[in-house]
Amino acid sequence: MHGLNFTAIDFETANSKRGSVCAVGLAKVRHGVVVDSESWLIRPPHSVSVFAPRNIEVHGIRPADVRRAPHWPESLQRILAFAGDDPFVAHNASFDRSVLRGACTESGIAAPEVPFHCSVELARRLLGLESHRLPHVAKALGLGAFRHHDAGSDAEICAAAVVAIARKHALHSLDTLWPAAKPKVSTGSPRYARTTPAA
Repeated sequence: MHGLNFTAIDFETANSKRGSVCAVGLAKVRHGVVVDSESWLIRPPHSVSVFAPRNIEVHGIRPADVRRAPHWPESLQRILAFAGDDPFVAHNASFDRSVLRGACTESGIAAPEVPFHCSVELARRLLGLESHRLPHVAKALGLGAFRHHDAGSDAEICAAAVVAIARKHALHSLDTLWPAAKPKVSTGSPRYARTTPAA
């Protein structure tokens, strides 16, 4: 699977605000193999730092756990250093992309322009399961149990799922896994078509 290179990423948040990042997990894939992984807790930006009971129930992270954790600007630099030139892959990429951008906004720093690919969209297109949540995708692909909503575990299983789908369908690059959408050619609406005035 030469050329299948990416970094899987997963965030957890303290509350419903997308910028309230409190954990990140990363898994680096080189030529279809997970070669490195890392995860750590993050102190959410002050303006969105309150932990909601519902979020604590989901991921188990509490305010005391992040008291000495690095702030977002430092964490962002670590994330970008880990990923290098890789595109990111996330299970429900719109969420993880919005967390990255939201955390930057809440921290008063510019958000980097980094490409994201979505493994939910990939699974929906190629697996056709009743549910495309990460545990269901992992089970369907025979990947075994993992700690759902643990950022590090989620990132690793996301990476493994993408590699498994790539092998299953003989799609050995990101370009074939996520082909670029063909631009739509607009022919205009007949209702508003120009007409030539009668002579």
